[in-house]
Amino acid sequence: MLHASIAPARPQHRIRGGDAIVITLAALIGAITAADLVLPDRYTTMALLVAVPTLAALYPSCPPRYALLIGALTLAVATPLAILHREAHPIVAVGSPLGIAATTAMMYISARRQQRSDTAQADLREIAEAMQRALLRPVPERLGPVHARVRYLAAAAQARVGGDLYDVASTPYGVRLIVGDVMGKGLAAVEQATDVLGAYRELVQHEKSLPEVAARLDAFLATRTGEEEFVTALFAEVSADADTVELVTCGHPPPLLLRADGRVGFADMLPPAPPLGLLRMVEGGCAATTLALGPGDRMLIYTDGVSDARNAAGRFYPLAERARALACDDPRELMERLETDLRAYVGGRLHDDTALLLVRFGW
Repeated sequence: MLHASIAPARPQHRIRGGDAIVITLAALIGAITAADLVLPDRYTTMALLVAVPTLAALYPSCPPRYALLIGALTLAVATPLAILHREAHPIVAVGSPLGIAATTAMMYISARRQQRSDTAQADLREIAEAMQRALLRPVPERLGPVHARVRYLAAAAQARVGGDLYDVASTPYGVRLIVGDVMGKGLAAVEQATDVLGAYRELVQHEKSLPEVAARLDAFLATRTGEEEFVTALFAEVSADADTVELVTCGHPPPLLLRADGRVGFADMLPPAPPLGLLRMVEGGCAATTLALGPGDRMLIYTDGVSDARNAAGRFYPLAERARALACDDPRELMERLETDLRAYVGGRLHDDTALLLVRFGW
């Protein structure tokens, strides 16, 4: 599932990595010292020791104490060498220990800053995951005749939530679903997605029809102050025996149907209404489309992070074609295949948050 456990702020593997740093650089110090001692008196490799403390930066998240330990070890070796070379190489004998002390101090300061940054990043991840659990609740794998799988793919590497939203719920009128995409990005989009989902979860339990749910959500957005805001959304309601699904789209791309007999294609729908927040601008609001279903049919609802994804040549991701090629009976495996294929198509990094909800119909 999407909802991952919270990672610890300070992973224990860093200590073992720090031990490796000390061992490796101690061997390097030994090699430089040995070379110095075997060379004739008029030559010295002592100046190379100044660079040793800086090599700790090659290791990610080097703890500050290891930076000090490496510097102290280097200085301990450099001091007798400085005494040995004070007459033949007075500048090197004085400058090398001072250089080691200076680079050690800089590495210690850098390691402290990196440590604070790592801690802050871990705290932000915990906050983001808490927001994710509050906003995007775990989707039940089965509600009556509906089996559901979800994937949330964040464009930012450290992000856990964004403006895409989804929900699957059992209501007095059947199993109802929503997938939506809030205009904009960042915390403002997260806030709006939270408000829309909160209102939807209340309305969907009491409104008898999906068009009325959409109309009430549109009215809710109209009461918000500030800049104009809108949300694309697709609503679905599955009948009790899962032989039909009712769809309402508000500025959202049509779902992809994967029939049990192998046919794959986008759902034939009425012309979409404007996004929520702009629905009141058209007369008559939105209308519902009813599609017949068969046992084992599946429906993939997605946000424009999929439909607008492009490869290096600027071509849009061929969702229907790729879903047909990647189709399999296991919903979890299909979702994993689609995610891997989509990331490969765009070169590894998505440019927009993406939500995918795969629903299978039938007992």
